[in-house]
Amino acid sequence: MRGFKIINISRPRTRQTLVFILMGIAVIFAVVGSLVVLQAENSLQTSSIGKVTSRIPDQTLVMVMGGEIPYLKESVDAPDMEGLASRLFIDLATSIDFRDPRTFLGRELPLFALFDSEIVLASSDVDYTSIPVESPPPPELEKEILKGLESSQEEEPPSVAKESGLSKRVLIYTTHFWESYLPELKEKGSANKASDLKVNVTTLSNYLAQRLEQQGVGAIATHKKYTWEGSYGKSRKMVQTVMKQNQDITYLIDIHRDSLRRNKTTLTHDGKSYARLAFIVGKSSKNYEENLQLARQLHNELNQLVPGISRAVITKERAHGNNGEYNQSLSPNSMLVEVGGVDNNFEEGYRSLDLLAKLIAERINPATPVMSQPK
Repeated sequence: MRGFKIINISRPRTRQTLVFILMGIAVIFAVVGSLVVLQAENSLQTSSIGKVTSRIPDQTLVMVMGGEIPYLKESVDAPDMEGLASRLFIDLATSIDFRDPRTFLGRELPLFALFDSEIVLASSDVDYTSIPVESPPPPELEKEILKGLESSQEEEPPSVAKESGLSKRVLIYTTHFWESYLPELKEKGSANKASDLKVNVTTLSNYLAQRLEQQGVGAIATHKKYTWEGSYGKSRKMVQTVMKQNQDITYLIDIHRDSLRRNKTTLTHDGKSYARLAFIVGKSSKNYEENLQLARQLHNELNQLVPGISRAVITKERAHGNNGEYNQSLSPNSMLVEVGGVDNNFEEGYRSLDLLAKLIAERINPATPVMSQPK
């Protein structure tokens, strides 16, 4: 037939060639397999085990442990042990949870790596398409940051909202200080343009500190420039430094801006537009339970003031680029707050932060009447 070449495998030379090819393939697989096994034996550590077990659903782990610890089978509503081997193999080999269809797509479509996030509480219009997305600064801005760091080695002092003589109870900082808003930059179009070294979320952190001070709560807004890579580790050192200098700090607030567009991040209430808030809680923090409870309470209280102003409380694991801790092990009163998205503006953010400041002030000084905004 035209286009096809017929090979007669009955010839001794042809059969010999095929045997050599198959043997070569077998040798390659054997060598590669041996190297992988040796590497695994030499490098398997607790962190590696953690990465493996983190891919196994809780119920499957309970099933495995229940074979050795009968108490687990009695006290925990675990499924039957039948089919354990096949289920464990599927969990480890594919990382697919048949109860969660997002896991079928998470490895193929980058944005579906969001299945490492979990919505704990949410307003009625929020789903997994509304989960906040972290975005690095554009390459040209990263170069500008590096250039600025090289030219100035001086430490930037913390910016205090107003020296009122109040004991500092709240520290507000911005891990991703470059995050900004398109309207404030007079830009349109791509969300990637919403980054700037000067006009950014540090303006919001300063505002929140000022509002807290006006309501009788001592607050500090601190900023420092650093690059995207390892940004949470760098902001952690900054926070620890300020906390050593101010022993009364109990609340830590990391202000961010989401990458989602206006239809997901804006709310209109009584004729005024607000930048909707979202709370991110790291599951890898030792204070996870306390921080989750705080985020839950603030979400509910905010939505009582303005329904829908808080989009959601979202937890994130340490996986697929997620930090998973977000410096929240430094205090049981830590929060990461997303204030609006790329299409919001400072005024909309201010309105939302007024509500957050009110609730935090009432929480810290429950017996002190909240002061009104001065004229």
